[in-house]
Amino acid sequence: MTDTLGPIAAQRERNSQLLARAEQLAERAERADRGEQPELTPRRALPVILFPANTRNSGPLPDTARAEFLSGLRTKLAELFQSPASDAPASAAEEAALAGANDSQASPLATVLGAACGTCRGDCCTAGGTHAFLRADSLLRVREQRRAAGHEDSADSMEAAYAAHLPSRHYRGSCVYHTANACALPRAMRSNLCNRYLCGSLTQLTRALEESGADAGYVAA
Repeated sequence: MTDTLGPIAAQRERNSQLLARAEQLAERAERADRGEQPELTPRRALPVILFPANTRNSGPLPDTARAEFLSGLRTKLAELFQSPASDAPASAAEEAALAGANDSQASPLATVLGAACGTCRGDCCTAGGTHAFLRADSLLRVREQRRAAGHEDSADSMEAAYAAHLPSRHYRGSCVYHTANACALPRAMRSNLCNRYLCGSLTQLTRALEESGADAGYVAA
């Protein structure tokens, strides 16, 4: 028998302690903000959600990573352009509408989720590596969007568009487009996965806001 926790159990214990500390800070901040006496006014029930944290350092985008990304993209585009251009299927049209959404018209919930997402500085983006999650469905959608906007419909043109957005610096070992100022790609050019993905913490925050009826919450990373 040993009292030593395994890696998963130890992480859960650490997360529990961090969350408890975050809740204490949130309660203190709420009461100070309202200028009310704690013993007379109960704490408002705003959710407190623990997020992961990207702790990578930023550095120059390696030439090898740039070359590997462009090589993989070139192969995917060559396959994509083997088929003639056609009207986007319904699924691609739906993704295009999502990718083209104007952030200034975002719902209150989307605004809160966007702010919360930025708190962890893109921990989920670290899996993007030299592929940036750009699969055939995403590239088809971008191709159709570019055609509709009057851009040249060719593999070389699309490759040049993606190459133009490669940053000079990114988070080391992360997605080639993952920078300290968020994703270097315009939303319309990002993968469908990137535009739709909600991590476990964002899902938990969404549920907490819906259940509590609150329009704000506290996020700890």
